[in-house]
Amino acid sequence: MSFLQVGHNKGSSDIEDRVWQRYCQYNREIINNGKLYKQMTNKIVTIASLAIIFCSCNDTSKSQQVNNKKDDLEILSEAYEKGNWDLIISIGDTLIGEDDPKNISILYAEALAAKGKIEKAINVLNKKIANKPDDYYLFQTKGNIFYIEDAYDSAIVSYDKVIEMRPTYARPYVYEGEIYTIIGEKQKAITRYMEAVRLFADNGFIDEVQELCNRVLSIDSTNVEAKGYLEQAQVSQE
Repeated sequence: MSFLQVGHNKGSSDIEDRVWQRYCQYNREIINNGKLYKQMTNKIVTIASLAIIFCSCNDTSKSQQVNNKKDDLEILSEAYEKGNWDLIISIGDTLIGEDDPKNISILYAEALAAKGKIEKAINVLNKKIANKPDDYYLFQTKGNIFYIEDAYDSAIVSYDKVIEMRPTYARPYVYEGEIYTIIGEKQKAITRYMEAVRLFADNGFIDEVQELCNRVLSIDSTNVEAKGYLEQAQVSQE
């Protein structure tokens, strides 16, 4: 199992698998396109949230549970594909309730952030965190929102929490590397990038290894470890 699949339940449905595959593909697109969050404020990652909906509905009837999940996915997926944040927010306002029974807080918060309602988005996530303090996706989403708002210190705090909870999940290392690059902390950027490189390399994500090694070498052209990983990646593609 790759690090991208941490948290993905075994025995999941075919449609859930397809959602998760899209999420993994999107992760590749993020790293291959560089700092996508800064370029695409109105397209914050939501596919992970769609997968989570499948894992967390609590309907009493199993058949009703499956049907309701599919309905939620279809509606929310269509809204995401069209960038219809208002629709996602209206669904969230209707369904989230006091205890968020369909577990759409992440999706709802991302839509709020995309519409510039940052304070409300963070409040939604904080409320959910109070009930699910072990859900690293909530902290990841907080970090993403702080990141696109240039609140770098707060983003790092959130990403550090993700790393503490899921040290084999490479994404927060990448984002922290980007933040440290932006604020001029070059050695910290290199450290975080290389931590991500090791995870990607261990799981065979060659494109990501090459991308991040090139980022490191653009900061420090003499970095021996980055050169070594880059050479290994090139050999593996021959």
